Amino acid sequence: MKTRFAALSAILALLVGCAAAPPTQGGRMTYRDDGAMISSTLRFDLAQFAGDWIVRAYFPQGGTLQDFNLKPEAGARFVLAETGAPATLVGQVTGPGRFKLDGRSREYWVLWVDEGFRTAAIGTPDGTFGYILDRKPSGGQDRYVAAREILDFNGYDVSKLVVRK
Repeated sequence: MKTRFAALSAILALLVGCAAAPPTQGGRMTYRDDGAMISSTLRFDLAQFAGDWIVRAYFPQGGTLQDFNLKPEAGARFVLAETGAPATLVGQVTGPGRFKLDGRSREYWVLWVDEGFRTAAIGTPDGTFGYILDRKPSGGQDRYVAAREILDFNGYDVSKLVVRK
């Protein structure tokens, strides 16, 4: 009996040791299958993206950015001011639907935005960041579903999305 228990314990310990660890990128959780194709939208337009945005859903550990206001500046530069925070971030459009924030190494991609620029899905190719944004805290369920489907299509594990109430 003791031999069977010891053998079973050894097998269980071996199986636990072989369990896959959650995927990470640079020590951060990643929510995207890095083998999946990903693309940013060609529909992105900085002037139309300007204004207030509310984070409707996000992946945990994706960053500290919350609701924000985006204000275009000269050229492809913009200022991003978090709601209720005194600090602002300056960014630069780096390509179609892609931008970087000063002082941050990763590039953010606008994966999808609806025709009226009311709802958007943004993420990072490494999968450590992803948001569903909207101009309002509720409503537009069809657009919200579309943004979620775009994240899924681009390899994100949408079961890990946290929906803000």
